[in-house]
Amino acid sequence: MNRRAPIITSEIKRRLLEMMLRIRMFEERIIDVYPEQDMKSPVHLYIGEEAIAAGVCIHLREDDYLFTTHRSHGHCLAKGASPESLYAEFYGKANGCCRGKGGSMHPAYPEIGILGTSAIVGGGIPLAVGTALASVMQNTNRITVVFFGDGASEEGSFHESLNFAALKHLPVVFVCENNFLCHQFSVVRPPTPSGHL
Repeated sequence: MNRRAPIITSEIKRRLLEMMLRIRMFEERIIDVYPEQDMKSPVHLYIGEEAIAAGVCIHLREDDYLFTTHRSHGHCLAKGASPESLYAEFYGKANGCCRGKGGSMHPAYPEIGILGTSAIVGGGIPLAVGTALASVMQNTNRITVVFFGDGASEEGSFHESLNFAALKHLPVVFVCENNFLCHQFSVVRPPTPSGHL
């Protein structure tokens, strides 16, 4: 597989900055509206890591695969997901990317290569290896990227997947993010006071 990284031109720098700002503004909007308690899904924000998603996904084609974690908003946006369909998903609406059934932690966009996101620690890693193996077996030029947090490196599936990918020379990129940077930005619905619905 010979895919070259683009030369970082002024245009690419502008696109990267625009994507980072889009992700940040998307997340800040969630912070603004979440206290109204109309959003039907707990959310885990991506504030502080916008450059990672933008920098990785700018190299991907629409048909390349992407797997990610419960902090998926930035990855999905950087890969080309519609902000409107993501918001609709978080509100549990039928026009959401998963018809309102996936929420914040499980959006999917098969049409742009996002086959799923998982709240299971390290859950996307073996799936990414599987799609990379399929790409080799089908003789396509697709690559797979999987994002995961630093805690996933303690899972057995992490080590098994990296070993298998190396053994088979699979076109998969493992992106480990240090989630210490954004732990303070998780938003979870406050408990309902007893006696109230």
